Amino acid sequence: METRVTTVKQTKLIECSAGVASLDQALDLVALCAEHDAPRVLLAEEALPPAFFDLSSRFAGEFVQKLVNYRLAVAGVFVDGAAYGERFGEYLSEARRGRQFRVFDDREAALAWLAAQH
Repeated sequence: METRVTTVKQTKLIECSAGVASLDQALDLVALCAEHDAPRVLLAEEALPPAFFDLSSRFAGEFVQKLVNYRLAVAGVFVDGAAYGERFGEYLSEARRGRQFRVFDDREAALAWLAAQH
């Protein structure tokens, strides 16, 4: 899994850009957040495995739930969520209004939202 610590408006976060392959890696992200005192995560679309986009696999829900259980603010950047099917598009529509997990069309909007989370 490829990650880096990013600072936006004096707010630290963990940015995950590639290589998520298992649900256990959500806990790796939790550990990184604790290690760097960065209670925010940015997930890039390309970092996620095909199972994330297949809602019947339950990967998306379980992965995100593990992160929010630790009170992390999580933003996902999905350029074309509709490309993954109608059900996933509906999931993203709901997540655009989320309180702990929210999705965006571009990285800058996601970073701004994460920086504003307390």
